[in-house]
Amino acid sequence: MRSQRGAALVIVLFIVALAATIATEMTMSLMVQVQKATNLQTHQQAKWYSYGAEELVKKVLLDSRKDEPDKVHLGQPWALEEVPYPVDHGTLSGQITDLQACLNLNALRVKAKNTGSRNETNPAHKALLELLKNIEDLPSEESEEAMADSVYDWLDDDSITFRSGAEEDEYMSLRTPYLTANNLFASVSELRIIKGFNPLVMEKLLPYVCVIPGNTELAINVNTIQPEQALLLSALMEGLSQSGAEAIISARPEKGFDSIQEFYAEAANQGASDKQKNEKIFTISSNYFKLRAKAQFDERLFRLTSIIEIKEGRASILARKFGGV
Repeated sequence: MRSQRGAALVIVLFIVALAATIATEMTMSLMVQVQKATNLQTHQQAKWYSYGAEELVKKVLLDSRKDEPDKVHLGQPWALEEVPYPVDHGTLSGQITDLQACLNLNALRVKAKNTGSRNETNPAHKALLELLKNIEDLPSEESEEAMADSVYDWLDDDSITFRSGAEEDEYMSLRTPYLTANNLFASVSELRIIKGFNPLVMEKLLPYVCVIPGNTELAINVNTIQPEQALLLSALMEGLSQSGAEAIISARPEKGFDSIQEFYAEAANQGASDKQKNEKIFTISSNYFKLRAKAQFDERLFRLTSIIEIKEGRASILARKFGGV
């Protein structure tokens, strides 16, 4: 009888221990599921706050266009510094930049005008080459000509190597082979896989270049180009030095030039040639903008990058990217 009682006690203790273990595991599993659901809800709320930033920016851009339909400049509300805006359980902030204040890499795909020579290039290619030549201490093993030509080859619609560029036969011979796009860039980050464009080169070049999805236009807004981008302005204008470009930006009125002729007059004072007048690569208005939005909700940070087009009184989202910096 004592032996049976002892065995029964051991069995009872085992069952109690097993039940306690199962209960603990169920509690832990429930806590994990609750935390996952909370994280998902927080993430979704931060995401919707970012979408709200998009709508607000659309309205600000459209209002600026309505107030000043003929020009875009850095004195308008969209160009204000990034300021956190309080929302329930968090903050919302964003920064808007003009995508026509940088070199649209997709413009390199445009065929050269009035020439049958395949070695002739377009203004965007020439500007990229000048940028690469004039950026100090460019850390690349490739020549500036080879790098600019390789970008042209990446974009063009054939597999014939352009001058000192690189086509798919060179990329296919790499340890990890891949084909050239032979199409437009979707993101400026694609430069990283083109010959010569290592991370250090990208870091030095990114302040001057950008990508407008699906667009090959080269139209630089002289009212929104920043002082630190003066090198781009000098790369686009024959005879204009970097110091001359800085002087033009410094002399620009607070609300920008009222006409492109006013800009050309100031450029001529700084020694720039007037050859670019016929190419129409400068403007005082803009149709493409980039929003970098940050939403903070219950210590959860969500980032959204949007490309916005203003056209015919409407604002449209051309591309979105989640995350990143």
